[in-house]
Amino acid sequence: MSAEMEPPAEKRQRSDKPAASQAPAVSINPWYLTPDFILPFRAAFTSALTSTYTHTSPDSSSCGTILSHPFHTAKLQNILPPDFLHSLKQELLTLPWHERSNDLYTFHQTDDLALNPLPHIKALRDYLASDQFVTLMETLTGTELARGHLDIAAQRYKKGGHLLCHDDDVQRGKWARRIAYIIYLVDEQWAEEDGGALGLYTNDDAGQPNEVVARLTPEFNSLGFFLTGLVSFHTVEEITVKDPRRERWSVTGWFYGASEPLATEDRPLSPSLLPALQPFDDHAMECAKWVSPDYLSPKTQDQIQDMFLDQSSVQLRQFLLPDVYAQIIAEADSPSTLLGPPHLRRYLELVPPPTSTLAALLAFLRSSTFAQLLTALTSIDTVAASQQLRRFEHGHYTLIHDQVQEPFGLDVSLSLQPTDLEWDDAWGGATHYIADKDELLRIAPEANSLSLVLRDEGTLRFVKFLNHMAPVSRQEVAMVFDIAPSESEDEDDE
Repeated sequence: MSAEMEPPAEKRQRSDKPAASQAPAVSINPWYLTPDFILPFRAAFTSALTSTYTHTSPDSSSCGTILSHPFHTAKLQNILPPDFLHSLKQELLTLPWHERSNDLYTFHQTDDLALNPLPHIKALRDYLASDQFVTLMETLTGTELARGHLDIAAQRYKKGGHLLCHDDDVQRGKWARRIAYIIYLVDEQWAEEDGGALGLYTNDDAGQPNEVVARLTPEFNSLGFFLTGLVSFHTVEEITVKDPRRERWSVTGWFYGASEPLATEDRPLSPSLLPALQPFDDHAMECAKWVSPDYLSPKTQDQIQDMFLDQSSVQLRQFLLPDVYAQIIAEADSPSTLLGPPHLRRYLELVPPPTSTLAALLAFLRSSTFAQLLTALTSIDTVAASQQLRRFEHGHYTLIHDQVQEPFGLDVSLSLQPTDLEWDDAWGGATHYIADKDELLRIAPEANSLSLVLRDEGTLRFVKFLNHMAPVSRQEVAMVFDIAPSESEDEDDE
């Protein structure tokens, strides 16, 4: 998965229609073009700055700020004429907006604005690509940029919208992203408690992101920017506005430069989402102590097997005995560890007390007895399994990542949710199965439900970001069963 601040905007066909009116002239606040601002700001941005830097205009109407840690990130306030930005926003409202939602983000976005003829959009695009502005960005950051290469699109983050941890380190042929920029178009009353901050991650010794230690709060008529690269992990934090009519608006993109100075280095592989596969426990265990009797009936098993062979997935509701399930839910609060790194996953791994009913259930689920039951339900023979008891709280998720390959096989997930709650898809937290960006299956958390999904090499999965609207956490036993090779495969290996 490419680590991108926003997904590449779709290219639009050039319009032959003339602009509605002459494009208005626009330029940055002239104070930002003066030596009194540029020289000390450049010195701070290009130095080993260790504290926050601020430089305020003589009339106190404008201010340039640099956050030094974890990587230099700048914010310039009062950059453009406010009336121009309000008119720009009105033009943007007339455009088609596309919902973008996957493992990494949820927001709405315009098409690429590079060819849009509307006057204020065109004026902004032309000015950002102008020699004056590109030279200013070069000077402030000490970074050489290419002329004629600018990405630009607009985004609207509604309540619950977000963009998770990534680094923007992307190369396209001989060009690479060098500077990411954000022009904030939020309403003038936007505050920290409304969410949507640009969160900046520290990095560990292996170059993996660790935690957010600094934030830029969106502010109308401000410009945020930073150098992209292997340490520029960041996030757009979840929108938490109480009024759903308020949205986090922005115009974003990248300035490009030559690829060679920012050649991407190979990072160490990230940890797998689940523990390593382990052989089954050999001791026999009684299914009748755990599983609802309907699923132990040969007739029912045959019906489920037919369904599974037809669809490659099946969901078994009320899988555990009611009294067993009630005891499991009562023991849900077990010691936990937060797992990362955040560009791959964020959730809690639970370890129940060894004498608890929950620990005994986990032992049953990794036993040869349960493996035999799975064979009866799916016709699949398995030889080993991974297992993890995990909880997703607000802000937790898993991501698809090109540095991590989960073992393929039979996914087995036992959802441990309250029995009196119906899950709302608007909360996130569902498990999504995709292939070639097409969604194949979505499984929402459901009390006492066992999901079986055959996942081959072309199918990927993720748990969608659990947003602040969810009233409860999401808990499950997540397992992957390794499938025994068929006789034909054994013969091919000989």
